[in-house]
Amino acid sequence: MNFTQAALRLNISQPPLSKHIKELESQLGVALFRRTTRSMALTLAGRTLFRNVEMLLDQAGHALNQVQQLGRGEAGHMVVGIVGTSVWGGLIPALKRFAGQTANVTWALNELTPSQQITALQKRHIDIGVWREAREQALPGLACQLLARENIAVVLPLDHPLAQAESLPLAALQHDKFMVLPPHEASLGLYLHNLCLQQGFKPDIAYQVNEPQTLMALVAEGYGITLLPDSYGRIPWPGVRFCPLQQAPSADLYAIYHAESATPVVQAFLEMLRAVP
Repeated sequence: MNFTQAALRLNISQPPLSKHIKELESQLGVALFRRTTRSMALTLAGRTLFRNVEMLLDQAGHALNQVQQLGRGEAGHMVVGIVGTSVWGGLIPALKRFAGQTANVTWALNELTPSQQITALQKRHIDIGVWREAREQALPGLACQLLARENIAVVLPLDHPLAQAESLPLAALQHDKFMVLPPHEASLGLYLHNLCLQQGFKPDIAYQVNEPQTLMALVAEGYGITLLPDSYGRIPWPGVRFCPLQQAPSADLYAIYHAESATPVVQAFLEMLRAVP
């Protein structure tokens, strides 16, 4: 309520300020100030305009802050394509850590095979993919970042002759019956099948099933053995033992993303992964 002080704050002289106010009143067709030779006050219209301008400035500041958060990857939504075995490994802890660092980021999971994830990434249906040993595969237009390290272990029934061994060479299991996941392209099942071939034997496959928990049930009942990431051993599956393999093959999880057009949220997630020693 002081034109002189207001002009000083605006770094202009008083006459232009008075002129601007008169022009605004003329455009609005209302008086914003009630002036006398001794005092000045806002009219009802002036008080109403003042309150609304304060609200508009707050909203504008909030909107700009949201835009800046989106640009820095501190806000937004990330759709993650996953293979089913990844949720027992390092994926969920990584997502929880990311959510703890970026309170305004949300994420959703979509279970897909690796080949389905590649298609979904190309069509922008998902923002990031997660499967194992992606570094061994050709991924045109895509890149991968290590998410979590894991190893392959052999799953034996408790009455198996080797069930109490501290560790086993994979070749020691060549005469066993195997239960396996489907050997789809780029799948864990194909990777495990190839591991056996690299050890000089073709696995004698008794059953092929779609879900790891089905493998566990069959192993527990003595129908054979299987190979799975050791993170599954953190679950107390009855009737089975996870035995480490000597020179254990890796089952590392990787995050797969668009090399040139990853969203800011994905970039922030990848930066968090890279920062983990």
